[in-house]
Amino acid sequence: MKNICAMVLMLAAMTGCATWQQPEEDQLRALPLVRFGETIPVGTDYILYFPAGQPIPIQVLIDGNIFERGAQDTLNVALRRDIYAYKAWVSYDRKSWIRGKDAFTFKVGIKLPSYDNPKPGTVEIRMDAK
Repeated sequence: MKNICAMVLMLAAMTGCATWQQPEEDQLRALPLVRFGETIPVGTDYILYFPAGQPIPIQVLIDGNIFERGAQDTLNVALRRDIYAYKAWVSYDRKSWIRGKDAFTFKVGIKLPSYDNPKPGTVEIRMDAK
């Protein structure tokens, strides 16, 4: 569960308000492009590239002191189209940049088995382009 939250927070960081002014095109063109999963350069800005079709692993962890046995698994998702991320900005073509919060909507939901839901629990993470 912690890793789901970490991934959601990472995606939400792309939508944050840390950088209000759109980055300069010349500045972005000069930054190194790092494909998701590659080593991040130390001490320099970069553009993180999520290629369409490439697996993006998301770790799911369920744990806690109420469980005799927790569980974890890695799920792989893949994007329909390329996404480039630079701080709070995202782009589909590395030319036009928009704030992540203006590009995506997020929904995170957890439904646990209970008296009102006597069936398997669900964890839902939904991310849609606006």
